[in-house]
Amino acid sequence: MKKLRMKCQSAEIIFATNSEKIYNYFLTDEEQVPETIPGIEILPDENADLSGNYLIYLDRCPNLVQINPELNQALICVPERELYLPDLIYLALSMFAKELNKEDKYFIHCAIVEKDGKATLISGEAGSGKTTLAMYLCMEKGYNFVCNDRAVIGLENGIPYVYCGTLQTHIRVGVIHEYFPSLISKIDKEKMNRPWENKIYINPEFEELGIKVTKTAKLTNILYTATYPVKDEETNLTEQMEDVATLATMKALSEYIRADRNIVLSTNYPFPNFDNQELAMKRMNFVEELVKKTGMYNAKGNIKKLSDMIYNKLY
Repeated sequence: MKKLRMKCQSAEIIFATNSEKIYNYFLTDEEQVPETIPGIEILPDENADLSGNYLIYLDRCPNLVQINPELNQALICVPERELYLPDLIYLALSMFAKELNKEDKYFIHCAIVEKDGKATLISGEAGSGKTTLAMYLCMEKGYNFVCNDRAVIGLENGIPYVYCGTLQTHIRVGVIHEYFPSLISKIDKEKMNRPWENKIYINPEFEELGIKVTKTAKLTNILYTATYPVKDEETNLTEQMEDVATLATMKALSEYIRADRNIVLSTNYPFPNFDNQELAMKRMNFVEELVKKTGMYNAKGNIKKLSDMIYNKLY
């Protein structure tokens, strides 16, 4: 078998496989793997020991799934032609989440921007406008881009901190005319037929668009965002009550260790929960500190008006 040593912060997982194709994919992919696991480093290591955290994929029959959440070990056997590759990536994500939780570091689904040394984390459900709001703040208000989709956060010397984040950024075609007219020339005509289903990939052009990237930052504010269409006068940026903020933040930080996928699609196997009571209590203590040390806000409504409110109130 060929082996890779995968690292995220100080957490490590050994990936082993008999598939040259999957080995090379993990080693060379520049989009899907780093878009899913922030800050991941992957290096060949044929001498790596399979006694600790490991993920083994074997291209063979019969189909088999053996996952031990307590030991953080997984074995997936399925023919290469039947493998749904994100199964392996998301398994690695949950396994990393377990290890990072031990160190009081956590994955969170979000976008993050930074200005004047203050980072604002934008959380919300899929389609809530996180990326659009973050990109608008960068392109129109001079913010630096820190992250899109996932980040690792924690406390650095007692201060909320963003350790790393994913930069791969896609924007829905449907928002471009209103918010990013300079990108119109980059849209394929075919994508215009379904503007809310299609996206364009833009982060290779950050510099061209005048967007600066900050890879780490102190975390000052957290916004729980919903930018669905409302009347302009209903747009608001309001402080969240501490108990509500605590529940929302605990939910957001528990998503990946509890496994945000319901099934290993390659084999129709239930996706395991990597959480336990000890880790949950550790996470709860972190959330309480985070809520005390950051501004927690609900951000609702028109993105242009919200960006003005964020700029004027938080900076």
